[in-house]
Amino acid sequence: MRVSRNEMIAALSRAYEGAGHQTGDYEDAAQLITWSHMCGLGGFERITLPPEAPKGGVAPRLDYENAGLAVIDAGGAEVCEHGSLAADLAFAKAQETGFAIVELINCRYPDLILRSLSLIAQQGVYIAAYWSDQIGMHGASFESGAVFPNYWRVEQAGAGKEASALIIICTTQAALLADAVTRQAEHPGLQRFEVTAAQLAANYDQSLERGISVSSDHWSALNAAAWPILVPSDDKSRAGAGPA
Repeated sequence: MRVSRNEMIAALSRAYEGAGHQTGDYEDAAQLITWSHMCGLGGFERITLPPEAPKGGVAPRLDYENAGLAVIDAGGAEVCEHGSLAADLAFAKAQETGFAIVELINCRYPDLILRSLSLIAQQGVYIAAYWSDQIGMHGASFESGAVFPNYWRVEQAGAGKEASALIIICTTQAALLADAVTRQAEHPGLQRFEVTAAQLAANYDQSLERGISVSSDHWSALNAAAWPILVPSDDKSRAGAGPA
């Protein structure tokens, strides 16, 4: 079946709200997952349904910081809870020093950070991210002003755990990002898979025009995850529902 972008965002927002995520976090999760899936990088089929509850609602822990570097411990939370914070911090440091690295450790679904990085890149900086998961190692880099990244993946079975580290590199100088990307992407002897920014843009536009493809079972599970926030149907709730 196919659903619209707005339908998917609304369904995901309800599902994450039903899991107990706060306003802002569940909205971010919906936007991040939908954007990634529309680009063809996956999203819906990998997230847990129903979504897991937030990790206690505690603030992320800053393990280390200097002018151009920061290490943040997400405490096992999904990237939708603290990913925007890490991206904004990388941007702020890069504005001050010209080059910054922010590492978000112990986070789940690190690949879903890409929409947050897109919003940063559109402010006129170069930004990239690297992470690993059960599939292998991944990287994505945005040119200054770009909406979509160039993405690569090196498949390596058992390469990472469910919670992993996400490294964000942000700079105002193209040469500095190019050097960092080259060093991160070197994996001789391993099969490499690449998708250009143009292809991701085409995937997104196609999903926007034709609708987002999602299995009926996944869609049903997504909507069922919103049950905790639905108002029980009784005389009181029906009386407050407004005119038919």
